[in-house]
Amino acid sequence: MRVAVITNFCPFYRVKLFRILARELHATFFFFSDASEKNWEQLNPTGGDELPAVHLRRGGAGTLRMLSRLFRALRRERYDAFIQGISGRFVVPVTFILARWQRTPYIVWTGFWHHPQSLFHRLTFPLVRHIYRRADALIAYGTHVRAYLISLGVDPQRIFIAWNTADNELYNQPVSQAALQALRTQLGITDECIILFVGRLSEEKGVDVLINALALLRDDAALPRVRAVVCGRGPLADALRAQCARLQLTNVTFLDYVPNDTLYVYYALADVLVVPSVTTRVFKEPWGLIVNEAMNQGCVIIASDAVGAARGGLLAHERNALVVPERDPAALAGALRRVLSSAALRAQLGQAARATIAHWTYERMAQAFIDAVAFSRRHHETR
Repeated sequence: MRVAVITNFCPFYRVKLFRILARELHATFFFFSDASEKNWEQLNPTGGDELPAVHLRRGGAGTLRMLSRLFRALRRERYDAFIQGISGRFVVPVTFILARWQRTPYIVWTGFWHHPQSLFHRLTFPLVRHIYRRADALIAYGTHVRAYLISLGVDPQRIFIAWNTADNELYNQPVSQAALQALRTQLGITDECIILFVGRLSEEKGVDVLINALALLRDDAALPRVRAVVCGRGPLADALRAQCARLQLTNVTFLDYVPNDTLYVYYALADVLVVPSVTTRVFKEPWGLIVNEAMNQGCVIIASDAVGAARGGLLAHERNALVVPERDPAALAGALRRVLSSAALRAQLGQAARATIAHWTYERMAQAFIDAVAFSRRHHETR
């Protein structure tokens, strides 16, 4: 058994998954990124150095040379299946065509549950839908992606759910009271309740909605004192600071980059993590792995219904999190009011979050890839 996995790059949160695929499927990884993705953060560690990998952009190769390298590499060696991440404007159709030419089983791995509405994406939608329908198997982030694929005419039997996973071992580390106090001191926070945001400061992340919700809570005398900590960088950083100034909010602290291997302390400190993502013309949050990360510390989650994790099987409203409509500051403020005014609710949701996330492991995620490969080979032979 030999499998080729074609994807953009190996972010830190995929390393352990890819190690399992290398071991169980004898996978070789073909990385084609030019570091232009929005989720590419130069300060974040990336993995893959110890993986059997081909870096198609080495030496600064342009798109044509990268595609030529990929084509020759996939032709030179005989693989039992291709697993193709759905990103890559030219890589996806080239790999699909080659798979059909060579009669190699072809598997799509996708987190999309909303097709982008740019001109390019509208023009190429028929091709993407055709690839979905003709793939031998598909691997989906969660039930929300499965439902989307079925709506496009994909046979449900060919869809396998790889429950999207973060590194539980990294994020469930115990945090001492001394460490929590040290972080409070570092941030200049005393006894306030802490509302945490972690992510890119861009339109689709909905930080402006969170700020408007905070403004609605400002004069609520029934609530404890609150401090919002916003961790991230991005194109809207200055605009969001200006929004706080305009609303006269003095209880928002903006942090720049926070290393991933220290975020678990922030999750342990926070009373609630807010994930207020919104749907834009070209983006809908595929998952939001910060949800997985924070649940390991029993941090209460409030997410919008535009977050994949809130629609894909991880978050359950009123059971292990609260889910609110996207772009609705009043609804978000109401959820924050409930959580911040009730220690019992925070404890209930936090305990349920810990219990839920314990089952979301890389081994469980990898099994979907293993099952999809086995299915695709059987399905391909019957064509």
